[in-house]
Amino acid sequence: MTTFDLKNHFLKAVTANLRLWQRRLLVEADTADDWRMRHQAIWQAVEEGLRYISTQADAAELMVGLLRTIERWGAWSDWMPLFDTAISLEMIPDLQIRVRLVQARLYNLNRNFSDAVALLNATLLLIRRHQLLTLEAMVHYRFTNAYLGEKDYSSAREHARKALDLLSANQLEVRASIYNSLGIIELNMDALPESEACFLQALSLWAKVNEPTQLARSCLNLSIVYQKQARWEKAKAFHQQATTALSNSDNVVDKLKALNELGTLHYMTGDFSSAVVTLRQGVMDAGELQGMYHLHGSLTHNLGNTLLALGQLTEARGYLEKSIRLWQQANDTLERANSVGTLGEVFEEQAEWALAAHSYTQAIELLDFYPGDPWGNKLAAQFKSARARCIAIAESALQSS
Repeated sequence: MTTFDLKNHFLKAVTANLRLWQRRLLVEADTADDWRMRHQAIWQAVEEGLRYISTQADAAELMVGLLRTIERWGAWSDWMPLFDTAISLEMIPDLQIRVRLVQARLYNLNRNFSDAVALLNATLLLIRRHQLLTLEAMVHYRFTNAYLGEKDYSSAREHARKALDLLSANQLEVRASIYNSLGIIELNMDALPESEACFLQALSLWAKVNEPTQLARSCLNLSIVYQKQARWEKAKAFHQQATTALSNSDNVVDKLKALNELGTLHYMTGDFSSAVVTLRQGVMDAGELQGMYHLHGSLTHNLGNTLLALGQLTEARGYLEKSIRLWQQANDTLERANSVGTLGEVFEEQAEWALAAHSYTQAIELLDFYPGDPWGNKLAAQFKSARARCIAIAESALQSS
């Protein structure tokens, strides 16, 4: 009598399930977003695959291949525990390193930049130990974005240049991503011509591959460059190009980023009423996403700032106070300082001179962490002047009473 091998039958089922999702999500990648509603089932298939030695490699390969999909769906926080598990498993060095590179990206998306740097330092040692130098360029690429998140622009630029030197000529997507990151670095350093050149270089490379989301990101970044230069027609044109690129995608996160930039464009061109409508929609949509503190914080701050411009001070204060909490959760002290200082502007408009001066002081203290940041220096100068003004008015009022 033949006995039924339950364990072997289950392992075959786990393997078949992993390969089913590999085909649906990786081989048939153009229709991957059709399976978004089955996200939990996909996660479960990988989680089961990581439990058994015979299926761990298949599960890990699927995880690595899913990076773009996880990012597009805004679901990276759900996957981080699975990557923590995968990193602890015995796998061939090449796969282990690729898993670590994806985990570093998830740390960046989750704004755990120090964790990303620590993981990448360990990964670089692993690469050199096993002489897998073809992967070293990817480590420097991940370092670029981790240091960019930490606002260490010098280190970010250094790793970007190392990555470009190590990449082969046909690695177009990574090259384009690095030029996009270099554009952001130069933008944050107020080097607008250099930033524009980097984003245009990124776009020229994206035009050679089918990556609409990445192309849209570079277009949005160019739109910001042109906003800063008050070149409104170009800013609007590249924003429209980004929106078009995202139109057929199920990419909630990047569509929200585009909405945020549209609200900013309305604000910068003085159309405050349109900015409020756009940003209210963005704040509402962001509130439905798990995590996303940085994007939610940006939308909320921008709405509060626009309401301040309209003189709707009570509501502006509420949104700015909420944005401050979101920046704390997002671990972005520079943006938090901006919101704290903008809250000071609300208090100043309400003639609450002591509260305004206190907010400006708090903002200045936060900005002390960024002595070399051009935007931080501008904000500090602005808030110091405003604080002095408020203190002088308060003292004058006290003397005349």
